[in-house]
Amino acid sequence: MTQGTDKALYGKALYGRIFHRNICWQRSYERVEGEEIIMALYGSLRDGLHNSRRLNLPNRSDFLGITIIKGYALYSLGAYPAVYPDENSSVVAEVRRFSGKQQLEVAKSIDYMELFGGYHREYIDLEIEQQKLRSFIYVYDEKPETEVIKHGDWARYLKEKGLSE
Repeated sequence: MTQGTDKALYGKALYGRIFHRNICWQRSYERVEGEEIIMALYGSLRDGLHNSRRLNLPNRSDFLGITIIKGYALYSLGAYPAVYPDENSSVVAEVRRFSGKQQLEVAKSIDYMELFGGYHREYIDLEIEQQKLRSFIYVYDEKPETEVIKHGDWARYLKEKGLSE
């Protein structure tokens, strides 16, 4: 068996994918210190989209603004997107702060959903209205082999495709 064949079989093996995701989850999961969490949300957690409505994010977190995050490409995985590092691309993200006991519980729900969904956290520095912030973004564990959304805006992509949530 060649190395390429081994890699192809590993990628299709159920246990291989589960093992990979568990390792990525363990590596990315650190208890967040402090009394607030700041997340850069680029997909269904953005205002007006499915998971934002489901979790009532406008009323359970603080909207800090919209930013463009360089160094990541946005991919369509069908019903939801993924980002993966790409130095020549950028992604439009909504930045939200979660603080206080009730908001932090919502943030933990998001974290659980994303980390067990094939994503891991990457900490990033970003700027909103000339204010520098430390945040994290959920990055897909493996480079998607799907459509790249060149403009990097999931909400715009849904509208262009007639798939508004």
